Formats: sequence, C-alpha cells, structure tokens
Amino acid sequence: MVSMILSSGFNPINSQDKSTYKLSGYVFGDYFFKVQGDSSGSQGEYSPYKKDYQAFDIRRVNFSYEHSLSDNFTAGFSLEGGNKYLTNGRFSVIIKTAYIEWKNIFQGSSLVAGYFPTPAFAWGISEKMWGYRSVEKTISDFRSLTTAVDIGVGLKGSFDKNKQYGYFVMIGNGTGTKPENNKYKNYYASLDAKPVENLNIEAYSEYEPAAEDKSKLTFKCVLAYQTPYYTVGTEVIHQIKKNSGINNSNVNPFGISMYAHGTLIKNKKDKTPKLNAFARFDMYDPDTNLDSAGFRENFITAGLDYMPIPSVHFMPNIWINSYTDKSSEKLEKKSDIVARLTFFYTYK
Repeated sequence: MVSMILSSGFNPINSQDKSTYKLSGYVFGDYFFKVQGDSSGSQGEYSPYKKDYQAFDIRRVNFSYEHSLSDNFTAGFSLEGGNKYLTNGRFSVIIKTAYIEWKNIFQGSSLVAGYFPTPAFAWGISEKMWGYRSVEKTISDFRSLTTAVDIGVGLKGSFDKNKQYGYFVMIGNGTGTKPENNKYKNYYASLDAKPVENLNIEAYSEYEPAAEDKSKLTFKCVLAYQTPYYTVGTEVIHQIKKNSGINNSNVNPFGISMYAHGTLIKNKKDKTPKLNAFARFDMYDPDTNLDSAGFRENFITAGLDYMPIPSVHFMPNIWINSYTDKSSEKLEKKSDIVARLTFFYTYK
C-alpha cells in the first residue's frame, strides 16, 4: 500500500515530454457476511458485528500526487478515506502524507521530511511480500504493533550500487495520523537485504520512550522467497511495553504470520497472472507474560484473486479470527468467521 505513495508509476507529461508529476490511487472494499461470532471486543475488522450481519463496505480509498521539483527534489501528498475515517457517522477523508524528498543528498541516499510512511511500510518488504493488503493488513499493522505513518525526518538508501542492501532510519512524533501530545519521540530503523536471487530479508526496530519510566520497544523480522509467480514468507514480531501492565508489569505481545500466494492461471498472450490463490495463518498472543489470563488469537484467510486486467481484482475469500482462553477455566469466545467478496483496483 504505502510503497505506492512513494514509488508508484504514473503517466503525466510536460511540454518537453518529461514527467514532472505523478498521479495514482487505489480503492478496495467488500461485500461481507458474518457467518459466526458475536461482538467480541477484539481488534479485528469484523469483531463488532453479530452473526448474520451483512453489508457492502468501502475500506480504503487513496489518492496520491507526487511532483518533481527538480532532478533531486520531489514533493508529494496523499488523501485517504474509508470506513475507519468518519465524521458524524459519514465517510470522511484525511491527509495521509505530505512530504518532500531530497534525492541523492549523498551518494545512494535520500532525505525525507514531513508526514510520510514509516520504515515499517515505505521502505520495508513486509507488505510487498504479503501482497494482499486489500484483503488484510500485515500482522504488525493488524495488531497495531507498528506505526504506519508519522511526522518527522528520515534517511533512506542503499549500501551498494545494485540496491540489494538497504536501510531506512527515522525520527518522528510517534502519533501516526494524530498531532503530537508529548515531548517524547519515536525512533525507527529498518535494514533489508536480498543476499541471493528471490530471497528477501528485513530486520526492523521501533523505540518510543514515555513518561513514568514507560517505553515501547518493537522488533520485527521478515523472511520471504518471491518469484514472479509465487511467494512464500513469514513475519515475526515481538514488543516490550515497559511498565504498561498491572502493577507496572511489562506487557509483551508476540505474533508470527505465515503466508503463501501464487499464480494458477496466466494470460496466454503476455503471461501475466490471470488467477492467483492466497492463504495466510497468524498466531498472536497479546501478552506472553500472562500464562493464565486473556486469550490467544489465531487469524486465517484464504481465497482466490481473479484479474480481468492486471489493475482490477475480484477476490472471494474467507476471514477468520479465533480465540483460545489461556486460563484454566477455558472460557469460550466464538470465532469471528466472515465470508467476503473483495474488490480492489488501482489507477495511475
């Protein structure tokens, strides 16, 4: 998703036939039917709805504009709306990014300042490897363990000419799409590598101090093997929330996501994918320090991706979030099971 904001291809032209601006966007939504589950209070997209609830929904609309001010300076902004942005109960729109990039501030590196996607999304490989943000967020974003966008300054680049080894470091407010509300800042760092063909690796860390000796430290690792026609990958994330629990105890969320997607049918003429299949399984524990309280959660999604043209997708899929009581009481919480027909298209 966010990689499109900073690096999507566009088609505008000036009088010298040289691109000076880029326009792009995307939309995704669904028809969904909740097969099972009651309002559970979890973070899931469909946890607030009761069994048999059904609706048509627009989950995300994005419009991005990027302008080349010179060979080394680019400015851009994007607007975003959807079912998470509401004003008086109606769909609303927010400013999602507003940034300027100084390319080649020194060899192989660029400086970015303003309001832009963090290293967890803009430069990293997590969403690119999973490939189906229109179906669901990556585990770190789904469980709200990383910050997607922030206001600050960042430096990104490559260590080698072939761009097989890269980095992105950033300092930001840590408040996402909201204004800053304290003096503390968020520190981000990401390293990515492609040591051999098709193998992609990313190591990511995020640290945010807070008042009263509290802090949040996040570690994430992504390992994926990707070819033009299939991908197999995993993402592991661990977080330490210092003094954030009962009696100032630490809270340590942990999650692991495993996924695969591949092409079943190709177009006869150009060999581009016509029909893909995808599947994913997540295991998530909101606090590994608590062995006998709370619920562990498992997330499953699987479906097909039909593309009449490369930029248009129709995806029948199943969305499941299940709960396992960690206490000896073995309390039951019904799984949220949702059948969906998801649509997704891009324009540029």
